[in-house]
Amino acid sequence: MTKTGAAARPTLDDDGESIAEWLVTHQRSLIIAAIVIAVGAGGGWLWKRSAEIKEANAAAAYQAAESAYSAGNAPLAQTELEKITTRWRGTAAGTQAAMLMAEILYGQGKYVEGVTQLEQAAASAPKFLLAGVHALVAGGREGEGKPAEAAAAYAQAAATAEFKLERQMYQMEQARTLRAAGEAAAAKVIYDEIAGIEDSPYAGEAKVRLGELLAKS
Repeated sequence: MTKTGAAARPTLDDDGESIAEWLVTHQRSLIIAAIVIAVGAGGGWLWKRSAEIKEANAAAAYQAAESAYSAGNAPLAQTELEKITTRWRGTAAGTQAAMLMAEILYGQGKYVEGVTQLEQAAASAPKFLLAGVHALVAGGREGEGKPAEAAAAYAQAAATAEFKLERQMYQMEQARTLRAAGEAAAAKVIYDEIAGIEDSPYAGEAKVRLGELLAKS
């Protein structure tokens, strides 16, 4: 029968071992256990602190690059952004750097290069930035003249969006690019869904688009 309460404590065992004797006997095991617990706690604190420092350094570097871009010095900004995306990939600032870099590349007509930057960033992007990354990928695909691929990227943006209205916005973009890709039936399914959400700010537009599709059918 399992011992409980006082019977479960090592006051005396069946051979009459006292607490003091038990502690002496198990001293080495207790010390090792204490060290393991201490190292685990300390390691967790060090990891958290290291992550905080990494985020802060990345944010400072991104702010400097963004300031250069805002001041009209796109070449300097691009150089600094490239460093940030490589050194601090996976941080919020590292992901934002990839997003700004993609916008700069898009402005130069380099859609493939911009999409590549974003796809690399998406692999380790913080959750709250992931939908925006996918949406920018979609923009690049549209720039390449690939509406079907753009629709797929907008679908990913909608799937990873944290807020309802944000998700609906990306769904509307998905439907628009589906229409451009000649997939009217798939677009209609999305418009039907959004049009049926009474409190959606996109419901009115969805109904208009449905009317356009019906007129063409």
